[in-house]
Amino acid sequence: MTFYFIKTWLLIILFSLLISGGLLYRFFEIQDETKSFWLIILSNLSFFFSLRFVLFLSLSSVTIFLNHYEPIRKNRFYSLATYCLISFTTLFCFMIGDLSVKEFNSDILLSGWNFLAMLVLPHLIICLTAYLFFRRMLKNRKID
Repeated sequence: MTFYFIKTWLLIILFSLLISGGLLYRFFEIQDETKSFWLIILSNLSFFFSLRFVLFLSLSSVTIFLNHYEPIRKNRFYSLATYCLISFTTLFCFMIGDLSVKEFNSDILLSGWNFLAMLVLPHLIICLTAYLFFRRMLKNRKID
């Protein structure tokens, strides 16, 4: 069972970085020829800091190893929490933080949520998919 969780954890990290990296690459338009030299440097720095956040978010999915314990593995809510709670909480906190600004501008809010969706939603979807696969494997008794 340990090998299954190590493999799942590494796949979550890999797919989160690849998908979010591709979305962020297109968002920052790093290869745009019309940008000045300083703007290209700032875009690259923003890209790598955003990708670093995705890496830390992906590394925090180490909580899936808590499914080794039978009480957590048997309870669907606890098992789901080990897969998705950190990314869902991060998404929720960012959304609350964006809504709590004093000046409400829907254009700024939508662009901020667009950026947030590129950072957190791919990881959340990958973790949810891994959880559903884990549940199906448990149901079929392929994991003990």
